[in-house]
Amino acid sequence: MEKSSPPAFVIRDMETMRVISDPIRAQIFEALLHQAQTVRQVAEKLGMSASKLYYHFNLLEKFGFIRVQETRQVGNLIEKIYAVTSPTIDVDPDLFSFPSGEHNEQILTIIRDTIDATREDLLRSLQARLYALEQGQPPKPRRVVLNRLRSNLSDEQAARLLNRIEELLKEFEQSDEKESQDNQPYSLMIAFYPSFYYPAESHSGNSEE
Repeated sequence: MEKSSPPAFVIRDMETMRVISDPIRAQIFEALLHQAQTVRQVAEKLGMSASKLYYHFNLLEKFGFIRVQETRQVGNLIEKIYAVTSPTIDVDPDLFSFPSGEHNEQILTIIRDTIDATREDLLRSLQARLYALEQGQPPKPRRVVLNRLRSNLSDEQAARLLNRIEELLKEFEQSDEKESQDNQPYSLMIAFYPSFYYPAESHSGNSEE
């Protein structure tokens, strides 16, 4: 009988959203997705000092993103092994339903941190791969796609494109398998949004002669 996946972790408040949006904590969560690990093991994967990660692990545990799966004795110390509480994170749509101007600073922080987390993950991946090649690992070219495009779309075209993007995201999530020598972790970030400009008359009264 196939084991069912745990229900998605649902973010219902801005404080919880800010916790997982942090670039370091996002990378910790992703590192634990397929395998329970200690702080030290995750630190080695991320190329960071373990002492810098304990604070972030504690916050992730406090807000329910990760849990202690087991503990083990290592010398005179008790070492904790962490796992994610759910591999899937959803955001309550009501979280972004607020009057104009409210929570603007929090939203800006979340957008910035999400982009920063992607940047840090990509840079670390490139540096770690270069190090592996320098240590004698065989080259195995893989494509990296990094692009920014703009296009004028009708509402109908945008809706059709969004449906296709959502199908691809679902395919990407459902293809998820445990890490192995044959499976390489991949990351995907998509930002699809209507791009607005201020009307010219909105600034005409502020111009200086």
